[in-house]
Amino acid sequence: MANYKKYNIFIFLSTVARNIFEIFSSVFLYKMGYNLKEIMLFYFILYFTAILVNYISLKLLYYINGRWILIFSSLLFSYSFYYLINMDNNITNLIIFSIINSIASYTYHSLRHYFAIEILPKDNKQTSTLNILIFTYIALIFAPYIGAFVTEKYGITVTVILSLVFSILGIIPILKLDIKKQTNKKIKLKQVYKKMPKNKIKFFILEQFKVIFLSLQPLYLYLNISSKLEYIGIFNIILGIASLIFIYIFIKKINLNKYFIYLNIIFIITLLFKINILNKNILLVIAFFEGLFLKMYETVSLTNIYNKDKNNVIEYLIICEIIFCLTRSIICLACIFILDLKLILYLMIFGILLSGFVKVNEKC
Repeated sequence: MANYKKYNIFIFLSTVARNIFEIFSSVFLYKMGYNLKEIMLFYFILYFTAILVNYISLKLLYYINGRWILIFSSLLFSYSFYYLINMDNNITNLIIFSIINSIASYTYHSLRHYFAIEILPKDNKQTSTLNILIFTYIALIFAPYIGAFVTEKYGITVTVILSLVFSILGIIPILKLDIKKQTNKKIKLKQVYKKMPKNKIKFFILEQFKVIFLSLQPLYLYLNISSKLEYIGIFNIILGIASLIFIYIFIKKINLNKYFIYLNIIFIITLLFKINILNKNILLVIAFFEGLFLKMYETVSLTNIYNKDKNNVIEYLIICEIIFCLTRSIICLACIFILDLKLILYLMIFGILLSGFVKVNEKC
């Protein structure tokens, strides 16, 4: 089996394993008694810790095979939520959970990008990137609903076990990936950073507003629309279906780079409708349109990251992850002092709007 097929199976299984839980992180914390300020503190620590986690994880690729890091990551991820469901409600435990979850999440995210760049064929990167997105979106259709259904019907402990099972299954295709070990340890981060197009860096920074918006979206739905996790799961099913429709029907007919600014404005309008409409049924219709334009955005974003030759991959990804996580941590730190979730979401939407005016997908 070809490397990219093994990688796609890994992406599908690992995305299911992580999104059974990860998408509900803010909701679980709120249900445990943490307020908005403390939830934003959780995200600040998560992302700030991730800066160091990403650096160490990627540097370790010079010394050990990355698949062992992913195995460790998968097991630790399940443990992090086991810790969550058994911890007492206090700031100390919140900090510990943030750090454990950060290590478990970002040993995965950084290596996921590394393996993708290594296995994507040079001559057909866009199609291969779309295949990765398809496997990701199929997983995202089912994972949140499975997590919501199992948690509400059988309890969160069963959901932890289910997440662990999918994590272990996801490890199997990674064990069979044929990736050459990195050897050139002398490359300086500063040299690679200087060669990166400045527009790429600007987009990386502004894109993080979208990431935080999506992290807080389940909490907004839980507080303002429905207190049932199942509704959030259904909302994400519609998002995922719309994503696949976008890929199969629209993506080959639209020049995303050329029309990105206009499509992004429509995306912004959709998000504004979403946080100003309280009708559950109408919101499910809006979810469909959000899914279309969100995946347009993420297709451009992922292609932008993977638009890289196979030289200096580790250093390139270290810089990317530092930009991602430092930006997110600064945004979350600022949001600690904003006690209105809707206002925070408005600020995130404004950042997403600005990202549409940046030229993307420059080669480096």
